[in-house]
Formats: sequence, C-alpha cells, structure tokens
Amino acid sequence: MTQHITRAVNSIVTKFSRRNALLWLGGSGLGTAIVAGTQKEVVAQGNANKNVTLLNPPTLYNAPQNGYSHIAITPPRTRTVYISGQFGSDLQGNVVSNDYEEQLVRAFQNLRFALNAAGARPKDVVKTTVLIVNHTQEKLIPLGREIANLWGNQPPANTLIPVPRLALDGMLFEIDAYAVIPESGNNGWY
Repeated sequence: MTQHITRAVNSIVTKFSRRNALLWLGGSGLGTAIVAGTQKEVVAQGNANKNVTLLNPPTLYNAPQNGYSHIAITPPRTRTVYISGQFGSDLQGNVVSNDYEEQLVRAFQNLRFALNAAGARPKDVVKTTVLIVNHTQEKLIPLGREIANLWGNQPPANTLIPVPRLALDGMLFEIDAYAVIPESGNNGWY
C-alpha cells in the first residue's frame, strides 16, 4: 500500500511543480511525509547541538534562508523543555515599549533568560512559534536579525502566526520555544 501511495505522489511531483504538488496535497502530514521521505534529505551541517538533527528536504524550499528549518528530530535520552510565550516585558510583566522592535529584542532577551533558567542553551532549541500583531514583511527584518544573533545559520524549526492581538494591550510580539537537552546522568534537575 505504501509503495502504491509513494508512486502516486512521485507521479504528482513530476507532473506539477514541487510547490503546486505540495499545495495539491493540501500540506497534509501524510502527503508531505511521503513526499519528503521519497527524496534524499538535506541534513544541516555544523549543527551546534549534535543531539538534534535539522532536516531541510530538497522537496521543500530552502527554509534556513528565511530563519528556520523545516524539521527537527530529537534523539532518545533527552529532556524536553517547553518555554511559554515570551514577550517584551519587564520583571513586573509590563510591556516595555509601544515599539515593535524594542518588544521583539526584549522578548528574545527574556527567551534567553528562560532557557538559562531551565539549564538549556539556544543551541538546544528545536522549535519556536512566533506571534506578530498586524504582521508585515517589514517586521521580518528585525526578527531575522534576532534569529541570526541567537542561532546563526542553524535556526530551529519555526512557525510564524500573524494575529490581530495578543494577551495584553500593547503586546506586539511573542515567541515560545521547545528545547531538548541531554539527560544529565543523574535523576535530579540541573
């Protein structure tokens, strides 16, 4: 059955452009997984965290140029750290500025603080989700700069979601993260 589906998907890929074939499949997990699984995958080279494999299959566009990787695979014997959405807040939870870029920079600083508190480092992050109020192309410029500052040319998997508003009045940017760190060998937390 799987071979039949794989042949059918490969046929679609050769008849349509890669983008149109993926759109035709509706981006479904099954269709995308089959398409990605039929081609040689490009594994990120020089990944700072040797425990995580970042994949950018040739059947999908070059995501690292836009600040993320398509797939992050974590190994066994690791701990997953889930970091709630960080925003441009001070220690009292107040939004630090009405300026998008100032909020974004502070949110990334807060993300670093949260990672450190969990015993994780930026290289341990495998997935982020970014929420931007009234997103525009221009807002990608400072976002790309902060991503490059934190992860260089090996960014984690990411989803950006434009939203009309966030939890607090005045919030313009939020980022959450999933990090994977190796077991420390003892039963205690770091």
